Amino acid sequence: LLAELGVGTIDQALLGVLPSRHQSLRLLGLMHKVLLVDEVHACDAYMQLLLCNLLRAHAMAGGSAILLSATLPQSQRQELLDAFTDGLKQPGRMLNANTYPLLTHFNGEVTAEFPLETRATVRRHVRVEFIDSLQAVEQSLTDSVASGQCACWIRNTVADAREAYTQLKSRYPEWNIALFHARFALAGRLAIEQKVLNRFGKESNHEQRQGQILIATQVVEQSLDLDFDRVITDLAPIDLIIQRAGRLHRHRRDAVGNPINETDQRPQPVITVHAPAWSDEPSAEWFKSHFPKAQTVYEDHGQIWLTMKLLRENGGFRMPEDARALIEGVYGSETDIPEGLWRASADAQGEN
Repeated sequence: LLAELGVGTIDQALLGVLPSRHQSLRLLGLMHKVLLVDEVHACDAYMQLLLCNLLRAHAMAGGSAILLSATLPQSQRQELLDAFTDGLKQPGRMLNANTYPLLTHFNGEVTAEFPLETRATVRRHVRVEFIDSLQAVEQSLTDSVASGQCACWIRNTVADAREAYTQLKSRYPEWNIALFHARFALAGRLAIEQKVLNRFGKESNHEQRQGQILIATQVVEQSLDLDFDRVITDLAPIDLIIQRAGRLHRHRRDAVGNPINETDQRPQPVITVHAPAWSDEPSAEWFKSHFPKAQTVYEDHGQIWLTMKLLRENGGFRMPEDARALIEGVYGSETDIPEGLWRASADAQGEN
């Protein structure tokens, strides 16, 4: 942080607003610099509070900040701006624009919101289908291998990913299956990450991708530039579903998966969501009975239910047109959570 230009993980900066060793030295290192934070939506409620405190201190010290996110709810955007203006001893600025993509700029006195154009190459219409059993997931992967596609199954916990990998590897020893999660030792993780990028990255071709399967966790949601023909995901909050769908047909390819410069020639992208059976009136056990290991990863099961409800009603989504409505439909203040999930949502918000 003391260098003229530094790159690191967000926790190294957040320690500057916690009672930790060298706390003041961290803030000194950030003083008068531009603080650039990517993937802001990935912050949980605790990290969001720390980031607000950091922005407040950074503004007081004369710094600037650039915050980047593809799926940031309106309420979080407002909180982050309020923290920065508070650091400058300025009154709060109310944000009103709800377009997407959007640039919000505050120059110390005036706030401006600018709608942005979306590149044609990143516009997409993704269809959503739901399955409620591991047998159905297995069949979907079998279809992918048979058709020469590459597929990724994104699980919500490392334990679930390991279990799926072990079972599939024992049943289908002829399959080319890889496992990728954050708990590998650093050297092993870097080696696996490079193999994943070679097989599924922008420059990968048909021979490298054909019949390949990746069992992964949230490590593939962001930062890595990966492109799969088929994505299966465990049910998760809407912003993460959107992020995971971003790994589906990410780059333009021909019908068999070779890179091209023209329009993508693969069929319409479909994200398959592995979820509990739908219920209009779910019980408190609705999510945890289907994903016992993941129930504490995403504790607000009301938001999980709202995510599934919106995706079922729409049958898919168009990006960027539907992004704001989907995000606010889950995280907005006017959402309607069923009675059976009130307690789980209240507990999650109380702990946050």
